[in-house]
Amino acid sequence: MMVFFLFGSIIRTMMGKSSETTATEGDMEDRISSLPRNVIDLILDRVPIRDAARASLLSSKWRDVLAEYPHLRFNQQFSNSIARNRLPSEFNNDYVHIVNRILLQHFGPILKFVLDLPELHPMRLSDVDQWMLFLSRKGVRELTLDNSSSSPYKLPAYIFSFSELTYLKTSRCIFRPPTTFEGFGKLNRLILVEVTFGSSVLNVPQLVILILRNCSGVHHLNVSAPQLQKLTLYENDYLALDNYMICKKLAYVYLALPNGIQQHRQGERISLQELFGCWNTLTNAYLDGRFLKHLAAGIIPERLPTTMDCLRQLMLFRISFDLDQTACILCLLQSSLCLQKFEIWIESVADNDVTVLNYLEEPSRMNQTIDGLQTVKIRYFKGSKPEVLFIKLLLACSPSLEKIYIEEDEKLRLNERLRIAKELMRFSRASTKAEMMFQPLNSAST
Repeated sequence: MMVFFLFGSIIRTMMGKSSETTATEGDMEDRISSLPRNVIDLILDRVPIRDAARASLLSSKWRDVLAEYPHLRFNQQFSNSIARNRLPSEFNNDYVHIVNRILLQHFGPILKFVLDLPELHPMRLSDVDQWMLFLSRKGVRELTLDNSSSSPYKLPAYIFSFSELTYLKTSRCIFRPPTTFEGFGKLNRLILVEVTFGSSVLNVPQLVILILRNCSGVHHLNVSAPQLQKLTLYENDYLALDNYMICKKLAYVYLALPNGIQQHRQGERISLQELFGCWNTLTNAYLDGRFLKHLAAGIIPERLPTTMDCLRQLMLFRISFDLDQTACILCLLQSSLCLQKFEIWIESVADNDVTVLNYLEEPSRMNQTIDGLQTVKIRYFKGSKPEVLFIKLLLACSPSLEKIYIEEDEKLRLNERLRIAKELMRFSRASTKAEMMFQPLNSAST
């Protein structure tokens, strides 16, 4: 903490020099400059780049340090400091000028580059393209390009020549590689948010983590990632899982469909059996109710042909307990005998759906015990009959169960809470240790 305080003091005294402060300034500057290089890098990693740039303009020692520093962050804090007390036209010119100056004075590799792109005049985007060209020769390993402007930024072809990339995150961009693009050979983490795809063949042999959130044109994307371990597909405009079903090392999935996605945009229907037959190495699965309905193709078996022996945590959200969802949920539970944690978020429930009630009340509905299940959390519990019957099944088939947390919907009246709690407490339990914890949702931990 002391070195950060000294660095701030140096900048303040440098920006307002007087004869009385010269000696103090020089002493503090020497104390900072004499630190080991790795400590200086640690300081630069934690101070705004504009402050470091100001110090470099007034100190030859710090000028060389910043010019060699391999991590550059032009984040939102940086753009906000420039925008303060400036008109939009002035901001455009000054922002580009300052970034240009810092980049042109830099020599040596730039291993990590962060750019939070503000609202710039379209004419200024050519400058951003030139920054990417400059970076393509700097051996960048980690690139973050978050576009905060109202219009998407088209990634220039230069970005696809970053051969050393191990981490890439972009948002609100147009992703259209040149036809000569052969992939990112060293990339292991790829995060794309609100990205629009053109025709894209993405060969990423070392990719471990892939996140696609709110993307469009996903049907144009063809991914080859044989080492993939973590996959998030969240509310994209198209669902196609063929590229990922061959990923034999997949351990974590988070899959959610947007509201109102059209059937023709869901790709070829894949059944529950087909998908989890390929993904039997999963340890963590987070699935939304819309995705479960997508999987409800044909007859849903009581158990999968291949059990999910590695699955330890299962979270389901946007659940309405219609028949398709309910059948999928029970199938997954009876096929995950080593499951330890189960969480479910209720969206809405039809209280008197006779088909669902009859299905849940069948005497042999769950004849397979979930031996490893220890913790269950039910959020937005509405007290409907399907929910109550579902809890009854969980209590009856979980011999290792320790706690069920029931976070009640705030609309549930007090007298209803008491009635339902009494009913649940009367159910038989396979575990003598099982406890039920009731609390209103607004007071529950998130």
